[in-house]
Amino acid sequence: MAVSIHDVAREASLSCETILEGLISPSSLEPEVVRFVMETIRKTGYLDTFAQWKTGKQSTAIAVLTFGFDSASDAEAFKGVDRVLSALGLDATTVVFPTRHSPALREDLLSTLLRFNMVSAVITMNLSPSREIVETYAHVGKPLVLMQTSVPGGQSVLLENQKGMSIAVNYLYQRGYRRIALLNGPTSGRDKAAVPAERLLGYVNAVRRVGLELDESLVFETADFDTEDGIAGFRHFASIGRLPDAILCATGDMSAIGLINAAREAGLRVPEDIAVMGYDDLPVARLVQPGLTTIRQRLMIAGAGALVLALESAVNGKGKDLVIMPELVTRGSA
Repeated sequence: MAVSIHDVAREASLSCETILEGLISPSSLEPEVVRFVMETIRKTGYLDTFAQWKTGKQSTAIAVLTFGFDSASDAEAFKGVDRVLSALGLDATTVVFPTRHSPALREDLLSTLLRFNMVSAVITMNLSPSREIVETYAHVGKPLVLMQTSVPGGQSVLLENQKGMSIAVNYLYQRGYRRIALLNGPTSGRDKAAVPAERLLGYVNAVRRVGLELDESLVFETADFDTEDGIAGFRHFASIGRLPDAILCATGDMSAIGLINAAREAGLRVPEDIAVMGYDDLPVARLVQPGLTTIRQRLMIAGAGALVLALESAVNGKGKDLVIMPELVTRGSA
């Protein structure tokens, strides 16, 4: 059996995330860590796992299914896929298929891709294929890796949403905020509901864990995950009579930025009058003023991990899931 990313991590006594980071973003690690990671990769023969994609003799593609092309968070994951292909020196093309929030289109695309031999593997981002589709992929031996979701019998790259929400609520509570509001995505009606539902559960559990009473008026669901939804979220919280002390934007950094802009237009100061916290740690989070306190999802690592798991599965069969832990990033907004 060929060497997997989990084998490399075990040999190095490091996390899979660190191994991937050494491959796609070495400047973010200490030089001696990068050297050790690369030495371990060479020592274990990990690069040989991907030999069939280095010959250039056969055209191959990696299919990626996502909701659309306008998601800033998906763009970070795509960047991770592209970087790991380059770092491993692989001759493969990434082809992106938008599902436009349609479960029927999602299932149709996944069924169609089964028939294309040139597609070596399929990755889904924030989508939940049916169990039947997952079982069919397993039966024919075509790798299918789900990012941000899980289906029985499937293989996933999971970003610990409940853990991220717990970190966020604990941080805000320790900073003295007591009316902690949640701006969340839709928890029903679409594929994407899986992630907002996990974040809602994480928020509810974390609020209760720190000893606060759950106030349903402090939870608002938006239709989407962009700046306009952040503006809508601020207008809602401004209309309930008493503003929250802090708003946790589980809808992501872009909606947090929209919310900050709306708060400023209303004459409020951030964080003096109201604290705002994002989720994702997109590159723009450090560029706005004040800098956005947020939960880093390590989306580039997730994208790279999904690609690596998919190609490993083409060689070894379905392997273990990859779980990526969130991190707190503190800046000026909260």
